[in-house]
Amino acid sequence: MDFISGGYYIIAPTIRQEYMDKEIIPDRIVSVSECICNMHPDIDIFWGGSKENKLKYIKDLNISVDKYKEMEKWIQDKFDLREFQYPQIFPSLNLAKEFFSTFLNDVKDLRIIGIGLPNNYLESFFDEEDTINKSTDERTGIENVLIRKEFIVDETNLIKGYEVLGYETNTFHSYLCNGLEKEFKNKFDFSLNENGFIKSLAEAERCCDIANDENLGTEPFFWLPWAIFEYNSY
Repeated sequence: MDFISGGYYIIAPTIRQEYMDKEIIPDRIVSVSECICNMHPDIDIFWGGSKENKLKYIKDLNISVDKYKEMEKWIQDKFDLREFQYPQIFPSLNLAKEFFSTFLNDVKDLRIIGIGLPNNYLESFFDEEDTINKSTDERTGIENVLIRKEFIVDETNLIKGYEVLGYETNTFHSYLCNGLEKEFKNKFDFSLNENGFIKSLAEAERCCDIANDENLGTEPFFWLPWAIFEYNSY
């Protein structure tokens, strides 16, 4: 299967929330949804955060004030060159690794995650977003990454499974945000793999069919199956 890269993300795993089914969902979760996991860099801190929040972020990252200023400049420079996409999308793995090694070496338990959309869903994604003919300035970050049509090779040692994600301008929502694992479990023998992700593309597609059912009353996003890849930081 060919996957179109949706970019790379530096994600901090989080604990399972009380509303999630503990019989299905592991104690620790990695998700591309900001509703669930924190991601770095926290662009809202850079561009709109108070001094207090910036100082807290500096402490959380265990870096100096000077290093933080260097980070802000790094992000702004890359953003101006369109090498970094809002809100925290690294279009290339090398760029994500560069940021990680430069600024996040002293932060524990972070993951570099890549996402890939099966190639046969790309046209549907853009039809839904109606962005294929927009200029670069009109597109959101993920759209600018997808339209490059850069392939991620399906390497079994890197792919960790699948996550059902619904896209809303500049951000993703996960099936986990909606507690849909309970609905999936009611429909079929749903379980996750040892990595905490949906086991196969076929099963993820089945979950998408359920999530996209208007009668179910889920959030009105276009739910698609995204492959999840994990990479070393070096």
